[in-house]
Amino acid sequence: MTDEEEEQDGGSGGSGFGWFLVGLGIGAAIGVLYAPQAGADTRDSLAEGARERAELLKQKSKEAAAQVNNYVDAGKEQLGDYVERGKQAVERGRSQVNDYVERSRKVVAKHAEKVSAAVDAGKSAYTATTSGDGQL
Repeated sequence: MTDEEEEQDGGSGGSGFGWFLVGLGIGAAIGVLYAPQAGADTRDSLAEGARERAELLKQKSKEAAAQVNNYVDAGKEQLGDYVERGKQAVERGRSQVNDYVERSRKVVAKHAEKVSAAVDAGKSAYTATTSGDGQL
């Protein structure tokens, strides 16, 4: 290589380092432009985000509580229906039992009259038979 070529190579080598410095400066400038907020601003931003999320959580919990209340009310209503059906079934059963008891009383009374009449007839027959034997 000649001296001229070395100067050209040396000049391009120095020129490459210069470009490196220019790129470093441009990168630093872009980094400053797009840098995150200052510490206080970042903390304020995080706190605001936390407050918004807490408010959203409160709202969602209220909605969930309202939904649970709706389910509870529906459950109470359905339970009330079941209780009413149960009361009606008990009342029907009670009415049927009362009907059966009344029918049974009538049947027993009817048979009691027949038994009583038969007993009376038996007493009369016995009396007639015993009083007739004594005279023979």
